[in-house]
Amino acid sequence: MCTRAIHFAMLCTCLTACRVYSDSTPRAYLESDHAGNYHRIFGSEPPAQVRIVNSVVINYSWRPGVVTTDDWELELLAPRSWIGGTMEHFHLAKSRPTTTLSLVGERKDHPIRAWYGPDPIESYEAYASYATSIPYIHMLVSRQPENDARHRVFVSKH
Repeated sequence: MCTRAIHFAMLCTCLTACRVYSDSTPRAYLESDHAGNYHRIFGSEPPAQVRIVNSVVINYSWRPGVVTTDDWELELLAPRSWIGGTMEHFHLAKSRPTTTLSLVGERKDHPIRAWYGPDPIESYEAYASYATSIPYIHMLVSRQPENDARHRVFVSKH
């Protein structure tokens, strides 16, 4: 019995230390180069019909034992064709009504930057990646198009 308690205490200590180690991983916030951030995320230049309004990429430094990739948020003006292609690229599906507030709404309530999805969640079509057990890519598309028929799009990975 005493051995179990010691093993449990050691496990708890290890898990806590691992989390602190992961949280302390150095990171850089990349915000000034919108086209560069787009290229970093999509691997290509932004199409002519897409305007990047805001972007931030969080680049995590490599550390032994910490597996992570960039986190990011984008605000764009984009046509429906780009939205559809991005949905395919990231395996996004319309968020189910029961999960919209818990998945996408939570992301909107805790953005990296205040410009991310400023309107009430009901004013967006919400999408999330369901290709993994944890949907970590979200997209909000304004229901109301702009005057040029493009939609305001907020897409993030966390």
